[in-house]
Amino acid sequence: MKFTTLTLLVLVIVIELSPTLIRATMVEGPTGDQKVTCNVLDVMIPCLLPLTNKLIMPTPHCCQVMREHETCLCQFIKGGEWWSQALFNSPNGQKTCKACNIPYPKC
Repeated sequence: MKFTTLTLLVLVIVIELSPTLIRATMVEGPTGDQKVTCNVLDVMIPCLLPLTNKLIMPTPHCCQVMREHETCLCQFIKGGEWWSQALFNSPNGQKTCKACNIPYPKC
């Protein structure tokens, strides 16, 4: 079994079994402004391949989701589960941000 395939299988299992996932939804504040609460799975599902494989570039949908969650990237890098930290704080995470024209956060 290829290492990448094994890594993806382990990642999916860890995500499914994780007791504390970072969730994201749009929340309207008292003044009518919208805030994003962070959900690492909302980003990981469309962006899993570019985050795990240096040869795969992100799709337009992945970039759109990354832009929507741009304010969450530091939370994914610093405060998430170990696997979200490993994915987003990696050369592939930086490559994905760059390909989507999102500045990589300095947390």
